Amino acid sequence: MLIKYKVSEKEIKRREMAFLALSVSLFLGLILASILFNFPILYLFLGLLGVILLISNLWLKVFFKKFLKMKISLSKEFLIKEDQKFLIKKINKLTIKKTTNNTFREIGIFFDDGKSLFINGIGNFKKFEENLIKNVDKNVVIKHIREPMDFDSIFFYPILGLILSFMTIYFLKLMITFNDQVMKIIFCVSIIYTFSIGIYLIISKPIKKRY
Repeated sequence: MLIKYKVSEKEIKRREMAFLALSVSLFLGLILASILFNFPILYLFLGLLGVILLISNLWLKVFFKKFLKMKISLSKEFLIKEDQKFLIKKINKLTIKKTTNNTFREIGIFFDDGKSLFINGIGNFKKFEENLIKNVDKNVVIKHIREPMDFDSIFFYPILGLILSFMTIYFLKLMITFNDQVMKIIFCVSIIYTFSIGIYLIISKPIKKRY
């Protein structure tokens, strides 16, 4: 029998609000940090940042709307995610990640051929975990992971935004004191890092694995 699991609307709403909270705290934090560190920010920069954050939030709404339509199907023989079909007997490892409140965050599924799949955001997660474990081979390695802090807290993302904004202003002010040679090194390292991240995202497609 093929059992279907839908994405949780409650979880999607939480993610939307979390990113909105991060965006607002980051924007306001930059203004506050610039005042405290006596480092004026160009209005043009703030305007561009505001537009980028607004577009990012709108894009996420569209992305999550599409994500809500996704369904995961599970039977004794197959795990089906949209147009992808995986053999249960090919699974060799499961990683079950839970929040500090002991709710399910994500299940990582690893296959014999080196492929991996990460399931998160679905409703009735506990039932999915129980059925998946029941269907896999008894020799499959199952690793349980607990998140180190409460990422679902209403305070986490606002505080994270403030920390990031204060660090940004601090390093910008610090960089003014650097000489040209050090600035060139920082620029080259930043370019290499950005290029490497881009290559990684293209090759590994982490978002496709998780959503």
